[in-house]
Amino acid sequence: MKRSVLLNWLPFENTSTGAAKRSVEIHERLADEFNLTAAVTEGFPSDTAPGVEKNIFAAKRSLAVRLSERFPGFWERQGRPDVWVTDTLPVPAFKSDTRTVLTVHDLRFLVSRKYLSLQRYLLLKLTMKSGLKRADVVVTVSDWIAEQIIEYYGISPKKLYVIPNAAASLPSARSLEFSGREYILTVGHLEPRKDQRTLIRAFAMVAGKWDGDLVVVGRGALLGDLELLADELGLGSRVKFAEGVGDSELSDLYARSTCLVCPSVYEGFGMTLLEGMAAELPVIASSIPSHREVAGDVALWFEPGNCKDLAEVILSFLENRQNFIPDAGVRRARKYNWNNSAKKLASIYRELLFRERQ
Repeated sequence: MKRSVLLNWLPFENTSTGAAKRSVEIHERLADEFNLTAAVTEGFPSDTAPGVEKNIFAAKRSLAVRLSERFPGFWERQGRPDVWVTDTLPVPAFKSDTRTVLTVHDLRFLVSRKYLSLQRYLLLKLTMKSGLKRADVVVTVSDWIAEQIIEYYGISPKKLYVIPNAAASLPSARSLEFSGREYILTVGHLEPRKDQRTLIRAFAMVAGKWDGDLVVVGRGALLGDLELLADELGLGSRVKFAEGVGDSELSDLYARSTCLVCPSVYEGFGMTLLEGMAAELPVIASSIPSHREVAGDVALWFEPGNCKDLAEVILSFLENRQNFIPDAGVRRARKYNWNNSAKKLASIYRELLFRERQ
């Protein structure tokens, strides 16, 4: 008999975030072994992960809903799951045999308050320690974040597992016939830690020496500020902002771009790097620990937040692009595989259920 797993997908209004992509990619591969139910809001796309039953727990994730999530009864209204899984806090204190799995994607709130809303910052600050302690298993996405969790919170390495991300499953690019201008591509939510500001400033230094554009893919609260910065730097229409890009469009953008730039000053992993390498793109990235762990010696590195250094790396690449060999990036990207990650997570669920039967 299949055992039941309840997934807390209430934070996911769509599948555009890395956390949502990860949970969908992994769990749609586990539907043959487990009865998977996702707790969602009314806005969640019902056609996502067809092997996972979607159960509407709330119209939207309001403050009242967030407060209710602390209590086991909120989750047990429709039966007690064998395993409860979340990518966010808090972790309820289930009094039944329900086992809990907490995935920690990063610890950005320890680095800077500006990386989060005040509400989210306070939630993590006040409940991370108790959540890590209460969860039966803690999963994270990189060795670097695992080391940080142990250092800051002292949890036992025996309950901590690293299950890495992989490149998002994008459709094949359509016709690659393209007569438009060359462009540098960056992909990510428009927020401070993604640091598109440094890239736009670097592009201003590159623009007079290269006849191409910068395409910024993503949505977020910083869109207006970034558009204003591009105008102030005299870049005009050479910086193009693309919101609401679907998977097919993103696949085309990767396939046609000159290179991918990942300027983040903080990441727990670096899924966009993998997407670029898998698409056979040259990747220029900030040398933060998670990026280094993911890309190894494949990417071209620059100092985080240093627009001059980034501009020099971009220009050096453009002058020597004939030396780029895509095979190394493709091989590196293949090391990160959703099937392997799903197998690791399935083994954790089995172990938890075995413990319950003792």
